Amino acid sequence: MPSVTTYGLLAVIAVSYGLMVSATYCPWAQDRPGVEVQRLRVGLRSRMLIYRWQLLVILGLFLFARLVPEWFMVEGAGTLSVILIVAWLFFPVYYHFTDEGVALHSARFWSWEDLQSYRCARGVVQLRRADGRSVNLFLNHAQQQSILPVLRRYLSR
Repeated sequence: MPSVTTYGLLAVIAVSYGLMVSATYCPWAQDRPGVEVQRLRVGLRSRMLIYRWQLLVILGLFLFARLVPEWFMVEGAGTLSVILIVAWLFFPVYYHFTDEGVALHSARFWSWEDLQSYRCARGVVQLRRADGRSVNLFLNHAQQQSILPVLRRYLSR
């Protein structure tokens, strides 16, 4: 008989998975403002980086539950979680660059007015915001090169 702790653990895992999905997909989101200038598909490595904290929480909790002998996991919960994670990792995700800003699929939008500058590094384009924080766009070298003219047009280096 599963305990309250087991159900609590499964609830935390379900919330983490929900946060992973909501990081890129929002069914009730408004249309992206502006005219689309460029669209880039996010690769598997980049998607894993976008979801890294949620994946670590989910996999860490399952590992913890396996290592603590008195905890009983619901039969098949681990397999179901792995199937859901892999299915979501292969869901196509795009960065949309518009004349108003940058959007991560349908969930997040960053306006050019809120961003001050950019920096390209290995696999990451860092967009610096006015408040000191930054937005990381995970792009491979070829994608970075293709988006540089758009960044130069809207942001200072």
